[in-house]
Amino acid sequence: MQGLQSGVNGIDSLERMAMGKSPVHRLHPAVKLSTTIAYILTVLSFPSRDISGLMAFIFYPAIVMPLAGVPYRSLFGRLALALPFSVFGGVSNLFLLRDAAFTLGTFTVTFGMLSFVSIMQKTLFSVLSVLILAATTPFADITRQLTSVGMPNIICLQFVMTYRYLSSLISETYAMFTAYTLRSPNARMIKMKDMGSFLGQLVLRSFDRAERVYQAMKCRGFQGTYRGRGDFVFHSMDLAYSAVFLSALSALRFFNLSLFFGGLVK
Repeated sequence: MQGLQSGVNGIDSLERMAMGKSPVHRLHPAVKLSTTIAYILTVLSFPSRDISGLMAFIFYPAIVMPLAGVPYRSLFGRLALALPFSVFGGVSNLFLLRDAAFTLGTFTVTFGMLSFVSIMQKTLFSVLSVLILAATTPFADITRQLTSVGMPNIICLQFVMTYRYLSSLISETYAMFTAYTLRSPNARMIKMKDMGSFLGQLVLRSFDRAERVYQAMKCRGFQGTYRGRGDFVFHSMDLAYSAVFLSALSALRFFNLSLFFGGLVK
């Protein structure tokens, strides 16, 4: 129950963070979206064993998070949910790539170890950049920018509705789980024999909630297009931020920190 409740609180807290007033929050959504995509593509473009070049890309969360007033603990807690998938994806390299890359004293570092660390670095930076975007830009503004560059409106609408009402689904699940535990005080989790009935009831209740939400939206004039906030205007700060950020990405892509470590970690 605590996990479901924390999930609801986590979504709400991320939405509240996105409504901040910091300099990063005031940037044009298109600028933040485009620079985030550029950052992710640059990080992913590094070779699988080049961990030294990736080290410098910590600059983005280290600079932007304090400027935006985003709490480290909140985002790193969400980041932890994605890391296990990368661990399972990269651990096989430890056994498949056993050739020695270099030695540190008596310890031999294999190419599999370098590949594993590189995967973890790319996951860390990519997921953290997306979380920073979500914590500084309302989701409706993000999807509106995607629509403006040609993404079909129906897809953007699905993204917005899923994100907006995911907390409602979790709340519904939490209410059903609470009712289940009250009827089965000795059961700490849902029994396997009751799982089918539980999931079936959740689907039916979700359909009913979705229909009520849709009728309420139609009463308020909804016509199939989800509109974000008012029109945004590009300012000199937006252009300066884009220029500095993209210049930093270009420089760091071709500048390798292994120059300072004698080429050992490349």
